[in-house]
Amino acid sequence: MDKLLSSSWFVKIIAFLLALMMYTIVTMETQEEAANNSIFSKMYTESETIENVQIKPYFDDDQYVLTDMPSSVDLTLTGSSRLITKATKVDKEFEVYIDLTNMKPGNKRVKVQVQGLPEGVKAKINPDYVDVILHKKVTKEMNVNVDLKNKRKLPEGYTAGEVEFSPRTVNVTGAEGMIEQISFITGFVDVSDADEAIQTKVPLRAYNQQGDIIDVQINPGVAEVSVPIKKPKKKVPISIETKGELEEGLTLQSITSDPSEITLTGTTTSLDKIDSFKGITIDLSDIKKDTTLTVDVPVPDGIDDVSIKEVTVDVNVEETGNEAETETEAGTETEAEQETDQETTKTFSDVPLTLLGRDADKQATILDPADGVVDVTVRGKKSVLNSLKKSDLQGIVDVSSLDQGTHKVKIDWKNPGDVELTGTVQEASVEIQTETSSQ
Repeated sequence: MDKLLSSSWFVKIIAFLLALMMYTIVTMETQEEAANNSIFSKMYTESETIENVQIKPYFDDDQYVLTDMPSSVDLTLTGSSRLITKATKVDKEFEVYIDLTNMKPGNKRVKVQVQGLPEGVKAKINPDYVDVILHKKVTKEMNVNVDLKNKRKLPEGYTAGEVEFSPRTVNVTGAEGMIEQISFITGFVDVSDADEAIQTKVPLRAYNQQGDIIDVQINPGVAEVSVPIKKPKKKVPISIETKGELEEGLTLQSITSDPSEITLTGTTTSLDKIDSFKGITIDLSDIKKDTTLTVDVPVPDGIDDVSIKEVTVDVNVEETGNEAETETEAGTETEAEQETDQETTKTFSDVPLTLLGRDADKQATILDPADGVVDVTVRGKKSVLNSLKKSDLQGIVDVSSLDQGTHKVKIDWKNPGDVELTGTVQEASVEIQTETSSQ
C-alpha cells in the first residue's frame, strides 16, 4: 500500500478520476438549472403593449423634408416580466424608427422597426408599415409684415402709430411645394386697452392665401416690434380774446389768427370740455394802427400738448371821424345817424364750412351743402353790418366723434355777438371714411 501511495502514476490516476467526477457533478447541476430556468421562463412569459410610441425617422435632413409621417405607433413587447421591466423602466434604450437613408424624393411605404431591446424580448409593431412623403428641401428669403389686432379695442380716442419692427426679411426653409404656397410671413400684436407704447417680441408664421398656417422653418422666427400709442387729439378753432379798449378815434374791424385752428392732445375727458382755444389775449390799448403780432401759444390746464408753439395775429382797425360825436353833443341827430342805427340784413355768399376732427385715420367729406360753402344772411345794425366781413363768420362741423358712414351734423356757427343769423343752413351732410374702410 505504501508502494502504491508512493507511486507517481497512482497519484496521477487518482487525481484524474477526482477531476472527472467533479466535472460530471457540475455539468449535471448546470443542465438541471438551465432546464429549471427554461420551465420558469415559459411559466412567467408575458406581453405588454405600449401605446403612442414616437417614430424616429432617419433620412438626409440637409437635402430633404419628411411629411405625412404618423407621429406614433403601438408597440407590443413579449418576454419575461423582468426583461420587459428592464427594457421599459430601467434601460429605456429601445427606439422605434424608419430608415429612409439613401432614398430619393417621392411617396414612400417603409417598414417600422425597433432596436435596443434586451435579448429575449420580442416586439410587434402596429402598424408595421407607414406611408410618408420625402420632399426636396429649399430655402427662400421672404419679406416680413407685422399686423395689429383689436385696434377698435384701444381706449377711446387713442390711436396706434406706425409700427416699427425687425427683421424685415427672413429665411424660410421647407418642402418645395409648401414654400410655393406661402403668401405672407406675419406676426401679430394685440393692442387692445393699450394706453402707452408697446415694446414686444412676436412669433412669425407663414400663411397661404386662405390664411392657413404653412408648416415651415422660419429663421429668425421672432420679430422685435415697437408700436407707438398716440393719445386722443382734437382740432378746435382759435378764438382770440381781447382786453382793454382802443384809443378814441379807432374802431376794431377784425382780429384773425394764422393758423386759425390748433390740435390739442390730452385725455378724452379734458378734450370734451374744449370747443375752441381761448388761450391768447390781445390788449387793445396797445393797438394804434393795423398790427401783426407773433404770440406764444400756451398749453392749457389738463392738456398734454398743442400742435403749434406760436401764432400770427392780425389786428385791423379803422380811423373814425368826430362829426357824429359833434352833432350828438349839439343835440342834433342827422338822418344819416338814424339810418346807421336802423336794423337791416346782409347776405354773404359762399361762406366756407370748417371741418374739425379729421386725422390720418379719418377722412371727412361734406356732401351737402355742395362744395362745403353756405350763403349766410345776418341781421343787425347797418353800422355793424357795414364793417362785417365774410371772414368774421365761421361755420364749424365737428366730426371727431363720428364713425364710418354718412351723417347729419349740426353746424356750429361762430358769429359776432351783435348780429344774428336768419334763414341760414343749420345742418350739413358728411361722409366719413376711416383707415379700415379705405383699405
